[in-house]
Amino acid sequence: MSKISHTIQLLTTLKDFFIMKYILKFYACTACLLLWGSVAFAQQPTDKGVISGSLQSDFQYYQADSAINATLVEGADRMASNHYLNLFYRKGDFSAGLRYEAYLPPLLGYPGEFKGQGIANRFITYRKDGLEVTAGNFYEQFGSGTILRAQENRPTGIDNSIDGVLLKYNFDDMAQIKALTGKQRDGFNKGEGTIRAADAEIYLNKFLFPLSEISITLGGSYVSVYEPYTGTLGYISPQSDAYAGRLAIGNGGFNIDAEYVYKKPSPMLSNDYINHDGSALLLNASYSHNGLGINVQMKRVENMDFRSSRDAPLNSLMVNFIPITTKQHTYRLLTLYPYVTQVFGEAGLQADLIYTFKRGSALGGKYGTTISLNYAVANSLDQRPISGDAGYESDFWKLGNRKYFQDINVELSKKWSRKLKTTFSYVYLEYDKDQIEGVIGSGVVKSHTVIADVLIKPRRKTSVRFELQHLYTRQDFGSWAMGLIEIGFSNFLVFASDEINYNGIGKGIPLHYYNGGVAYAKGANRFSLSYGRQRAGLICVGGVCRLVPASSGLTLSVTSSF
Repeated sequence: MSKISHTIQLLTTLKDFFIMKYILKFYACTACLLLWGSVAFAQQPTDKGVISGSLQSDFQYYQADSAINATLVEGADRMASNHYLNLFYRKGDFSAGLRYEAYLPPLLGYPGEFKGQGIANRFITYRKDGLEVTAGNFYEQFGSGTILRAQENRPTGIDNSIDGVLLKYNFDDMAQIKALTGKQRDGFNKGEGTIRAADAEIYLNKFLFPLSEISITLGGSYVSVYEPYTGTLGYISPQSDAYAGRLAIGNGGFNIDAEYVYKKPSPMLSNDYINHDGSALLLNASYSHNGLGINVQMKRVENMDFRSSRDAPLNSLMVNFIPITTKQHTYRLLTLYPYVTQVFGEAGLQADLIYTFKRGSALGGKYGTTISLNYAVANSLDQRPISGDAGYESDFWKLGNRKYFQDINVELSKKWSRKLKTTFSYVYLEYDKDQIEGVIGSGVVKSHTVIADVLIKPRRKTSVRFELQHLYTRQDFGSWAMGLIEIGFSNFLVFASDEINYNGIGKGIPLHYYNGGVAYAKGANRFSLSYGRQRAGLICVGGVCRLVPASSGLTLSVTSSF
């Protein structure tokens, strides 16, 4: 595309984008009214309670861009937006809140159940003398979340809050119990299944070592899902049960915890309705002392997809959450190959070693130097197909012959002066794309990535940060290079970046994924406006991902709290 055509396209996009000003006027007025209301309440005597809240609006205006396969369906709305307005009220032992959401229509790649608008979340809570009772929508987690975790994760399009009743009671910091029942949120509807669950923790150190720094926590959980079944498979029960036990011991810089979960067979769409039980074992140990930090995580997971509806697709109506045992990279090129937890069969290991050289030492210098080493691997289990309802058989202690993921990385961070800090990284990845993304024929991607991150602060309120990244691979889309610069001054941040796929899908012609914009933040308000391209791929948070298509156009984000 010529520069003239590119300029005309950009001007046309900007002209169309101005229709957003009418929507913005509405939200500006709404925010002003809410702010006025909160200030008015704050000025009243405290016996009238306190109001607080937050607002988030994300707008995207799309344009067709054949170079990156960003297409527009004829007649479809070229603008999409997600909106979230939270309101909270607290007075004495009572608190209440609600969230209004609008998807007009939802951003590209967002789950289909999130459409329309309405009150998506409302609750009331009472707390008194160790007792806490919540009625309405709530989020909760037992242990690591492997048996139950109701969470909101907007980037991945997950909100599986439970609509029901939650009770908690704390026995003078000696023990705590929880009990809940309800149905999960499914967009603006609810799932068919009913969740009943209980959890208990006892702090044994309070009884055994009341004067010691040792902490010992013993916990157990039970989760049951009831969903009527009228199908023809005789081995499917309307009730699915899971049990968990956990133990955590800590003493100063040393901590170790373990959790085991057993799930009775729960045939469902995601596991092809096999009648096989599930299990998960998580182990974690950490040590820190005098600048040294060591952490080791191990995990074995088998058939642990747990949902409140047996026919739920993708990320819908998940009862639990399986933590990943791989490093969560934030640098842009490394997000090309994020790991997704393989809940049907995976054995994982991660080890971290972090050491900070003392200030004033030869390697530490005046401000200190930190080196981080990380190794992570995820492997298949030995699962052998068999005839019958169970689907397969396995040996608990035996690994399979397929490596899903491997990550070896080193990072060196050093502050040279009050005005200069650098971070250099090297990462080697092996990524089984067929297994992780559910595609065929891509095989294992092996990549080497180097990153330089430099932060300069010439003055107190001014900063310049730039990144140079390069990812080399002979598989998949080929190699990539990226440059990023951010300039911060006063309350503004100006940024520009370009990801270049220079020997892959562009067939020898470099393909640019450029992006640039400005952000403004003051107090509790933040505004961000950018223009550019978004490559297709996975957006992941904590091992849970959603697939987004390629897109091009303008993005506006507004957040505020009061």
